[in-house]
Amino acid sequence: MEEFISKEFECRNRSASDNKVTNSIVDFLRTIDDKIEIENKNGKRVNAKSFVKMMGLGLEYGYKFTLYVYGNDREHNLKRIEEVLEKKEFYSLEKIEELEKKELLEENKLLEEEILHLTPEDKKEAVKNDIENKIKLLKEKRDTIHLEPLNLDSNIIYIKNNDKTAIIDVINNNICNAVKKLSSHYEIPINENDLENFLSQLINVVKEKEMKYFYIYLFSSNVKKYFYTQFDTIFIKKIAGAECLHNTDYNIEINTGFVEEAIKTLDFVLDDKRKSADYSIDIYMIGNIPNFTMDIFRIINIVQNIGKIYEISSNITDNIIERIRLIYDDKKQAHDFSHDEEYLDNIKAFKDYFQKEFEELYISNILENDDKKLNIDYKYINRIIRRF
Repeated sequence: MEEFISKEFECRNRSASDNKVTNSIVDFLRTIDDKIEIENKNGKRVNAKSFVKMMGLGLEYGYKFTLYVYGNDREHNLKRIEEVLEKKEFYSLEKIEELEKKELLEENKLLEEEILHLTPEDKKEAVKNDIENKIKLLKEKRDTIHLEPLNLDSNIIYIKNNDKTAIIDVINNNICNAVKKLSSHYEIPINENDLENFLSQLINVVKEKEMKYFYIYLFSSNVKKYFYTQFDTIFIKKIAGAECLHNTDYNIEINTGFVEEAIKTLDFVLDDKRKSADYSIDIYMIGNIPNFTMDIFRIINIVQNIGKIYEISSNITDNIIERIRLIYDDKKQAHDFSHDEEYLDNIKAFKDYFQKEFEELYISNILENDDKKLNIDYKYINRIIRRF
């Protein structure tokens, strides 16, 4: 029986689902001659030097696993691996406990400073003597707050014929409900007339502004963040014993800022989506190594990712992927490349084609032009795939 040494780890990297993170770990593990395995909490154990096997584990924030290191030099190699994993924010359970204690102390220190900053001078000594309880009260309020997200199909609203109904509905419903929920949560009463006046003024600003594309989520988030800050500040003053508390400050002047920040041009929208699409190449081209299994994985994920960026129906992308699978099944094997640049150029040509088609459909959809339909040139796609 092979001798090994094992250790439990947990992922604390919020970008761990990015293939780039997994691949960088695998690249390092491949520099070690002896066998290395990873086992998840369900008992599934895989070769840690296999990119495909590691991807199958679905590494993400909070993921726990056990690392098994074999060979005569296993203790030394485990130490080396642990050092590399820590740099990637994968920590041993002992290290996590140590980090959590440190983070808690730092967090409490910041909360103490925040509370004392809003505490009247004549109350500070009493608040300092009861600071642990004050911090606990503030944490409970912040940790339990939950505002309903927007339930819209698109992040960006296209304003056709100056119809701003969707924005006004968000103000009258989503934002109004969020303010009332914040009031109830923080136990800070609101003046209904003042709130109604604030929302009315906000709607008037929206009606007066010229706009074609409106970032509805950005707008809603900024307004709700503003009210959250207002209620949170008053709550801190309340637990600190401040007198003459005022309700939230319905500052009418900020309404224009909320609206103007959310107004965007089509060029801005498309530029943002193009940057995201370009980034998809960085995600799926780590290593630039032609491999039959990896090729199909890459091109399918590129179609799915760019489809999401351009808000293409999953039914459309699923149908495209099925056609691509048929092409790829007939291909049978990967091409033997002598230059990584050639392989990357082919992947980029594949990505550029679908980005162009999806972008044209996206523009057509937001302009409500029903004439534009996807007409994928599968002969061209076949030629690209044959070059992989």
